[in-house]
Amino acid sequence: MLRFIRAEFMKIKGSSIIWVCLAGCCILPLIGFVVNLEASAQTTWSSYAAQNLWLAILLLWPCIFGLIGTYIFTRESIENTYRNLFIIPVGRVRLAIAKLAALLLIILAMASLSYLLNFLGLFIGIPFETASFWDGLITYLKSGLLMFFSLLPVLSVAVICRKSYLIAICATIMYAVLSFVGVWSSVLSSILPIVTILRVSQVTSINIDFAFPMSVSYSSMAVIGVVSVVSILWVSKKQDL
Repeated sequence: MLRFIRAEFMKIKGSSIIWVCLAGCCILPLIGFVVNLEASAQTTWSSYAAQNLWLAILLLWPCIFGLIGTYIFTRESIENTYRNLFIIPVGRVRLAIAKLAALLLIILAMASLSYLLNFLGLFIGIPFETASFWDGLITYLKSGLLMFFSLLPVLSVAVICRKSYLIAICATIMYAVLSFVGVWSSVLSSILPIVTILRVSQVTSINIDFAFPMSVSYSSMAVIGVVSVVSILWVSKKQDL
């Protein structure tokens, strides 16, 4: 399995999409740096990092990670190299799991990068605290992990429509927009996985009302995640070359 995961990274390594995603992860830390140029005296490290996090969860990460996820799952089909994968005996389910694992590692790495870029705040006087730093890093990693599970429905669409990258991208954008709009609905906020990340990670930079208890949010994310994973593995196994 490790060889398959490594192979996925090698395929991504030569693609420009990884650079696009890396550039996207730099946007919010840079914006946060500019916004806080005159407010650094009233800003703590925790609030500074959290301010960039909620925008990343609602706006940036779904698009960036959804983009790279759909690329990972549709690349071979679009480039008509899917048949070549099975010249050697490689199970389709195992291949799908390797792609999921590669995406998870990429998301966690980029979430860590997004957090470390908050060090730009030190140049404008944002106070640094060791305890707050580690708490913030854990929050970013936890948010990245939950974002992976939240994007599984988009990945299932990508697998089903594996020869139409455009459809998968449109699904990613629509999903991100729905989650952003859902912030203003207490019902949607309680069941949409992306909004649930803000609730689980206890990001308080934005006020959100929830109609249902935390258990409903957890259950919704779990059900959607399980159904999506089953769909991805089942479709991957049944698809014709």
